[in-house]
Formats: sequence, structure tokens, C-alpha cells
Amino acid sequence: MAAPMRFVAIQLSRRVYPLWQAVSHQRNLTTQLQARWNTSSYLQQARSLSRTSVVMCDAEEENVEEGASKESELPVVTWEESVRYLQSSEFAERYNGREVWWDYVRNHKGSVPPQKTRKTCIRARRIATGNPCPICRDQNLVVDYRNVELLQHFICPHTGEMHNVLRTGVCQKKHRLLIKEIEKAKDHGKGFFNTHISRIYLCLAHV
Repeated sequence: MAAPMRFVAIQLSRRVYPLWQAVSHQRNLTTQLQARWNTSSYLQQARSLSRTSVVMCDAEEENVEEGASKESELPVVTWEESVRYLQSSEFAERYNGREVWWDYVRNHKGSVPPQKTRKTCIRARRIATGNPCPICRDQNLVVDYRNVELLQHFICPHTGEMHNVLRTGVCQKKHRLLIKEIEKAKDHGKGFFNTHISRIYLCLAHV
């Protein structure tokens, strides 16, 4: 008698347990949906009641962000101001008579330095990196064909050629600008380039 009763109990458990599991799962889903519905309705009521305050907060945040972006923007420096800066005692104390790129070291991952400099350091008139290049890190250095004192920092005094970008560490955007302004200065016949070219011709003539 015990064996048939045990068989019936096993059969009932095999059929009833899946039904009970499905019912409990459905009940849990219903509870979760009801909770989500209540939360969404509460959120809609709260938003409808405090719509004006939310709009005011958004406007205040936009004003704060605009003010912060304006404060973080780099100031505009003319080439005349840059020339005066290069002739000042502040420039002499900062660079100690060396080139502006002399003490620059770029941060990089690993032991092998990158074979190319970064594309640019300034985006939307703001410095976008923690280790800007020698020109971008000093806002008073303005690359212009009339600013000969700055351009000669990137010209080798022995060969008259421009220093390698991997040596100076200047970003690609400023390097292209340097090439353009140096060629423009040569075309306009600025003093440094004329005297340097004449020295090269004299050396070649004596040889």
C-alpha cells in the first residue's frame, strides 16, 4: 500500500510543482509592474507640480556652465604683446636663456616614446590636455612671422633648418603653423633669416 501512495505523491509533485512555480513567477511580475507603474505615476505628478522649478534649475545650470567656459577660455594675445614678453625679465627668468622647448618632456605610457606628437593641445580655445606642448602651455608665445625672436627658437643656428618636431615636442597643429610662418618670414626678409643666410654664404665662400 505504501508503494502506490508513494508513486501517486511523486506524480502529483511533478505536476503541481511546475504550476506553483509558474504562478509565483507571475505574481512576482505583477508586483514589479505595479511598483513601476506607481513610481512612474508619482514621478509624473512630481514633474507636473515642480515643472517651473526644474526649468529654472536648468537655466541656472546653463548660465553657470557658460560662465565657467568663458572663464576657462584662453585670452587673446597679440604678436606685439608676445614680442614684449620675449624681451621681458619674466621670460628670461622662466626659460633662463634657453629655448622655449628645452625643458619640455611629454608624458607617455610605457618606456617607448611615441613617434608622433599629439594633433593639437587646444580645442575650442581651451587646453584639452594636462601636458600641453611648449607653445600651447605658454599663452604669451604667439607664432607669427613678425615675431622673429620666437621663430629663431625653432631654427638651428648652424644649418638654418627647422628643428625636428620630435625634438621640440610641439603639437602637429603648431608645427604646421611654425613651418608656414617661418617661410613667410623668409619671404618678407626679416632680419634674423637674412643675416643667417648671409653667414652661410660667407662660410661656403671661404671653404
